Amino acid sequence: MTRISTNVVRTTSLQVSDQLLSALRKTQNGLATVERQISTGKLVEKPSDAPEKIAAILLLQSRLETRAQQEKNVSHGAGVMDNVDSALADITDILLEAKTIASSQVGIGSDEATRRNQAAVIDAQIQALIDIANRQHQDISIFGGVASQGRDTQVFQSFLGGVRYLGSSTNIQGDFGLGSALDFNSNGAEALGALSTRVISQADLDPQLTAATSLRDLTGMFEQGIRKGTLGVNVDGTTVFIDLSGADTAGDIVTRINSAIAGIDPAAGSLAISGSGFELTGNAGHTITIADTASGKVAADLGIAVTASGATVQGGDLNPLLTERSTLASLGAAIDFASGLQITHGAVTKVADFSGATTIQDMMNLVADLRIGVRLQINEAGTAMNMVSEVSGIELSIGENGGTTAQDLGLRSFATETRLSDMRFGLGIEPIAGEDDFAIQLHSGVTFNVNLDGAATVADVLAAISAAAAGAGLTVGQPGDAGTDLNIGLATTGNGFRFEDGTAGGDDFRVLQLGQSLVATQLGIYNNAGAGSAINGADVAKVKTDSVFTHLIALRDSLLSNDSAGITLAGSGLESSIDQVGQARAQVGVKARRLEQQTQRLQEMQIAEKNTLSQLQDADLTQVITRLTQLQQQLQASLQSGLSGMQLNLLEFLR
Repeated sequence: MTRISTNVVRTTSLQVSDQLLSALRKTQNGLATVERQISTGKLVEKPSDAPEKIAAILLLQSRLETRAQQEKNVSHGAGVMDNVDSALADITDILLEAKTIASSQVGIGSDEATRRNQAAVIDAQIQALIDIANRQHQDISIFGGVASQGRDTQVFQSFLGGVRYLGSSTNIQGDFGLGSALDFNSNGAEALGALSTRVISQADLDPQLTAATSLRDLTGMFEQGIRKGTLGVNVDGTTVFIDLSGADTAGDIVTRINSAIAGIDPAAGSLAISGSGFELTGNAGHTITIADTASGKVAADLGIAVTASGATVQGGDLNPLLTERSTLASLGAAIDFASGLQITHGAVTKVADFSGATTIQDMMNLVADLRIGVRLQINEAGTAMNMVSEVSGIELSIGENGGTTAQDLGLRSFATETRLSDMRFGLGIEPIAGEDDFAIQLHSGVTFNVNLDGAATVADVLAAISAAAAGAGLTVGQPGDAGTDLNIGLATTGNGFRFEDGTAGGDDFRVLQLGQSLVATQLGIYNNAGAGSAINGADVAKVKTDSVFTHLIALRDSLLSNDSAGITLAGSGLESSIDQVGQARAQVGVKARRLEQQTQRLQEMQIAEKNTLSQLQDADLTQVITRLTQLQQQLQASLQSGLSGMQLNLLEFLR
């Protein structure tokens, strides 16, 4: 019995010791926590410190990191905009000085020598303007848009006697905490007019649907794209549902729907691609219905919410967009790709041969490979292609190369739809109201007058000539026709009017000016072929990029050639450039003001969020120090108590 009693006492002592050690560890942990809170000032440092607060703390920390980055972005964006504004101010000064020179050299007393001297001044201004337009801020070209960024990148370069722009027509955007991205530089197209051009096609190339057509390239029946989802296919009363969320192409749609139809009855019918949409066939004795679910839109968007019973039903026109991936074989418009385009840019003429192209991207690459400073681009609507000149100060002409490629693509700069007011770089044609403007004399001696009152386009000019010739008893055809008295139309190679005399006789074949009218000269047809049978008109519908460089170059060249009319025209162009630069500077000012205000807002939001985070996370030093004192006292008491308990002698232990 005694031994049993002794063991019980020893076990109790061990428990007391363990309890003491546990209390000491707990107190020491508390002290360590409090000391850490005092040193860091943080009450909550890890999730276990306050599980109920950690979600809010993490959210606030994330927001503060975002605000800090946005504040850096604002500072960077503001720096770029300051440089843009400064550059635009310098450009304005140059243009105003050039405008003053233009005005002074138009008046009485200007001589050729003085104009040559002023031309040297303008030439120096052109070089200065190139330097300004190539300015950078932290390796960002302030007028380069989103393209051609990098140290010492020159987005404006001398090229083919003009100034080429290698930047883009869109700007760099940044996240400044405004809810949406904001442009913070200014591209050369919007500020300086560096990519302006008149060669904008109106020819809808009508791309057709193919199995490879991406669903994202479809306008859809409601012009909202394709809203993917689930649709139902009912075959003779049996319905299955198909999830098209993972479909990427028109071919995927056909495959999945036909698989569902075949799963019910392989003989029932099928879905196929047809034209610019789909068609559903329900074979004889079978009825197939495709419909959306209650919340779905995919069948309606695809134009296949239809029923086919023993017949083929055509779906809706999905208006596929023209993209770089579009194949030439898929285009619905009839286009002569074999002949190619004859492109003249400045003094260089090259042919873009599309005979080996298979896609729109191939065509774009072939034009770029000509290396003459032009770009072939898809228009914003995704229906046609435009030709864009990258070079200011030189002329651009896009004509035929023996076929109809330019006309078919809508890219001919001298076409039947070209407006007379656009000719001669915007000076237009100036018929004298109520008077005949020119006459055409044939070898047979027949002469007839042409009146262009009311004519607005090249087609109107051809119609007026044809009507006047018919009125003189002549038969009229197209260039190349046989057996006619007079053929009129446009050149089959290059640009300009082409007239062909099919009569016989000793008189010259020629175009005559009448009275005070200069229309024949302005149309490029004032010519005498003598005994020849053809008159090829000059290309008076060439275009130039409407930029600050174009107007300065035109002013310099007009001063050198002592051309008063050219000086006046260049001065007028400079006025429009000054306005354009002023508008660009105003836009930059508005954006800079928004960034300035955003800086203040970001700082205010950071203060508010830091205060909230502090309330959740920071320690109250008064409370923490009080807690430290309590824990120290608790530790001391525990140690004293433990010491007293551990000092029992052997006699007391055996008692």
